[in-house]
Amino acid sequence: MTKILVIDDDVAVQQLLQIYLETQGFSVTTAKSGRAGLELAWELAPDLVLLDLMMPVMDGFETYRRLRDFGVSSVIIMSHRQDEKSAVKALEMGADDYLRKPINLDILQAKIQMLFRRKLLQGEQATSVYNDGHLMIDLDARTVILGGEPIKLTPTEFRLLSVLVRRVGRVVTHEELIKEVWGADKKSALGSLKLYVHYLRQKLEEYPRDPYYLLAEWGIGYRLKEPSMMHEGKTAA
Repeated sequence: MTKILVIDDDVAVQQLLQIYLETQGFSVTTAKSGRAGLELAWELAPDLVLLDLMMPVMDGFETYRRLRDFGVSSVIIMSHRQDEKSAVKALEMGADDYLRKPINLDILQAKIQMLFRRKLLQGEQATSVYNDGHLMIDLDARTVILGGEPIKLTPTEFRLLSVLVRRVGRVVTHEELIKEVWGADKKSALGSLKLYVHYLRQKLEEYPRDPYYLLAEWGIGYRLKEPSMMHEGKTAA
């Protein structure tokens, strides 16, 4: 059954959408904040997220950025805002659609059907995969396999690794990584970033002090080495 996650701080909107969408045959889960929505997205891997833009603490834009790092491929933004700037920003970020509130349920249903039909016709693979024959990272399935063995990551470790996988081969600055993983409100997280890179190296690298995958560009940021088939293990010095 297709899974839809509704993230909206308005309980009345949650209930309306849940009742309507469940009558259309969808499995619907609701969350009243961005943070709660992210936890459910991690747990449920929804096929579609309906995301309110105007929420306290963590707004829809920040929630959207983190959902993408979780591998959520389909997001429709909902908002009371009438300005075109918000709609343009949401679509430029990659949202699949933008609906103004109050939501017309028939239009919502039509847009959901159109979205899934388009992705089916395009044969879209929502999965982003890193694979060099030794390390395999599947962002959509949220799995990491190293040398044939599954590796368990914490949500923060996975978010950090996801950002690097999506920009594989490119240097991602400290500032970008902090914003993507911890949010724009956490401005002094360089120590946390270094700590979680250390955690990832302990789990993924054969020799964490001489890393093969997670490379530092000193004073700038970090880069995930591009995959080369097959991975050649290092020999200890």
